[in-house]
Amino acid sequence: MPKSEIRQFEKLVTDSEHVLVLLPENPRGDQFSAALAIAHFCDFKSIKTTIAFNDPYEQISLFSFLPKPTSTKITHSISGTRDLILSFNTKYNKILDVKTEVLNEELKIYVTPEKGMVDSRDFSFLPGKFPFDVIITLGATDKESMGKLYEEIPDIFYELPIINIDNKSSNEQFGQVNIVSNIASSISEVVAEIFEQLQKDNLSKDCAQCLLTGIISETHSFQNNKTTPKSMTLSSKLIELGASQQTIIQNLYRNLPFSLLKLWGRAMKNFTTSKYNEKTVISSLTYKDIEQTEAKKHHIYSILEKMKENYPSGQIFILFYENEKAKLIALIDMKRSNINLDKSDIKNISELPNKTYRLPLASTTIPTATKEICSILAPYTKQIK
Repeated sequence: MPKSEIRQFEKLVTDSEHVLVLLPENPRGDQFSAALAIAHFCDFKSIKTTIAFNDPYEQISLFSFLPKPTSTKITHSISGTRDLILSFNTKYNKILDVKTEVLNEELKIYVTPEKGMVDSRDFSFLPGKFPFDVIITLGATDKESMGKLYEEIPDIFYELPIINIDNKSSNEQFGQVNIVSNIASSISEVVAEIFEQLQKDNLSKDCAQCLLTGIISETHSFQNNKTTPKSMTLSSKLIELGASQQTIIQNLYRNLPFSLLKLWGRAMKNFTTSKYNEKTVISSLTYKDIEQTEAKKHHIYSILEKMKENYPSGQIFILFYENEKAKLIALIDMKRSNINLDKSDIKNISELPNKTYRLPLASTTIPTATKEICSILAPYTKQIK
C-alpha cells in the first residue's frame, strides 16, 4: 500500500471538520463496520462524520450491536444537504424584513426593501457549499455503485475530494486518492492497514471492535477462502487493542432471535431440490409465515444463508417469499456456482451483495414460480452438473 496515498488520506481527513462516508447500495456488513471504524478515528480528532447508504432490505441491522460515536450521523439519504442561497445587494437599498409563507405546493418569500422595489439586478441566487469537506467511499467500484445516493446529488461527487477505498481489481480508480488492495480479505482489512501504516497503535477499543467485526464477517469467522495471513495478523493486533471476538461471534452467528428461528422452522418444511436441477435448492415462505413469526425484513435474507449452511452440495439457492400484496419474490443465491446473472437480460431483477439477486415474479403459486425461475436461469445453469 503506497505511503503517499496513506499520507494524503491522513491530510484530507485531519484537515476536515465533517467527513461524508458513502457505502454502495445494499452494503455488506464489512463495509458498514469499516465506516464505523473511520467514524471512531475521526471522533478521536473531533471531526464529525455522516455515514450514508441505501439499505432497502435492512441487512445492516444485523450489525446494530457495534458502537457508534455520538458525533456520527447514519442516514439513508443525502438529499437536502445543500442550501440554495438568495443574495441581495444592499449597498443602495437595504432589506428591512424577510417573511415566508408555506402553501400546499408553494413557498413564497416576501422581501421588504427600504426604498421602492428590489432591483432585479441586485438579486441573485446560487447553490451553497456542501456541509462536508471530503468523501470517503468504501467498497464502491464506481460512483454509480452508490445507487440512490448518486442519483440524489451527483454534483457532490465532482465538487468534493474523494478518497476511494476498495479491495476489488475492477475498481475504476475514480477518487482523488485511491487506496485499492485487491489482495485484502475485506474493506475492514484495508482500513486496518491504513491505520497500521499511520502508526495508530493507540486506536480505541471501539474502533478495533468495528474493524475486527468487518474482517470476521467477510471471512465468515476466518473459514472461507478470503482469509489471508495478513487478515489473521491484523485481527490478532485488533484483539490486543481490546476487540472481542466472542462478542462478534455471539451477535453474528449465535445470538439468533426467536422470530428468525421460528421462520427457519417454517422454511425447513418447504425445503426441496428442483426437479429441473438437483443442485438447485428451493424453499418458500408465505406472508402469513412472516407475519405470524414477527420476522423482520432482514430475517428473510438470513434464511437464504441458513439454506446454504444446511445443504453444502447445493450450487444455486432460491427462496420464494410472499410480500404483503400477495406477490411472490424470488431471492436467488448464485455464489457457489460462480455465475453472474446478466441483469440486462432479466427484466426487473436487482442485484444484492455477494452474487445474490431479487426478482419479482409473475407466478402466483410455488409450483408455477419454480417453473418460471428455472426457465429464466436455464441459459446460465447449463454448465452445472
